[in-house]
Amino acid sequence: MNKNCEKIFLACFAAFAQIAFAQTDDLFEFKRFLALPVFAYSEETGPVVGAGALIFVSPPASDGTKAGSNNSTVVMTSFKKQVTFINKHIYEPVDGQWNFITHFYLSNWPAQFFGIGNDWNEDEYDVYTSKNIRFDIVLGRDLFSKSKFSYGIEFDAEYITFDYKEIEYTNLNNDLKNSARLGVGYNLTYNSSERNDWPRKGSFVQVRHIFFNAEDNTASHSFIWKNLDTRMYIPMPFLPEGVLALSSYLEDFDGDVPFDRLAQPDGVGQLRGLKKGYLADKTSWVLQSELRSNLFWRFKGTLFYELAKVGDGFKDLNENKWHDAIGIGGRFMVNRDSKTHIRGDLSLIDKKCCGMAIKINEAF
Repeated sequence: MNKNCEKIFLACFAAFAQIAFAQTDDLFEFKRFLALPVFAYSEETGPVVGAGALIFVSPPASDGTKAGSNNSTVVMTSFKKQVTFINKHIYEPVDGQWNFITHFYLSNWPAQFFGIGNDWNEDEYDVYTSKNIRFDIVLGRDLFSKSKFSYGIEFDAEYITFDYKEIEYTNLNNDLKNSARLGVGYNLTYNSSERNDWPRKGSFVQVRHIFFNAEDNTASHSFIWKNLDTRMYIPMPFLPEGVLALSSYLEDFDGDVPFDRLAQPDGVGQLRGLKKGYLADKTSWVLQSELRSNLFWRFKGTLFYELAKVGDGFKDLNENKWHDAIGIGGRFMVNRDSKTHIRGDLSLIDKKCCGMAIKINEAF
């Protein structure tokens, strides 16, 4: 194990070792409210610190068919001066057919742009800062009572401004100074999986289309985002709470998509440990597999293998090579009803570089 891998492993281990000496189970059963300091990590941000609160408004259904309702708020900053505020509200009552998710997002985000394509040079990038306010609403309804099929409408409103340093290495378009975007779309969903943070059975298939109109500087243009998300959860009886989780996530853009919205694995939930922005283009495909098992008390562990690639449309995507990530992860459960977990993942990307991600909730 090289020195970088060793440092990442020690940091990941330390994050979970602090909890291992707890003597009482009640101390870590957060029934209604959870407020705590936040420590996260991704290759894009490095260490992230902040504070967060999670309110469990109503518990999920005992059979896993409804997620219940909760509200989460978090404010975080990285050592790279990336600051963000996020509030997410999920409403899915056990006895109702309607559900909705709202997402409010503020950020001041210095970022690196590595160019467009399926290959990257980590030493060649340009730097920009985006200031962003974004509000999303997803309103859904079951097709009929206790149905596994649902449909919904989606609204996405955003205003973002950009500041650039000198452009030297990439084709970054620094003419884009500000952008007001309004998106309207729909989703169609089949979901027979358990709606919690550790589903052990069932499947999930969702198709989404969102049509965006954007006003950039003084110009107007439009683009379309398309997404196919499929997941399957297979019980593994020979493991404690064991499950084999499989996922395919395909997204594609039509039209003049802005560079900050390009399809790309995020390095936290997809191709974990990859620095976000290394892979970016109009089309992205991520395949994931993960073996999950309970270890002891509230601690759980995972083994995962993931593949990802991007391209300029489906023809280019098919011709490009896959990038892979193989790794292990640790989990600590903070709420039994929703099975909410704090997670840390350690991975090896393309068999040559190490990465890590620490976050709340499962990857998929």
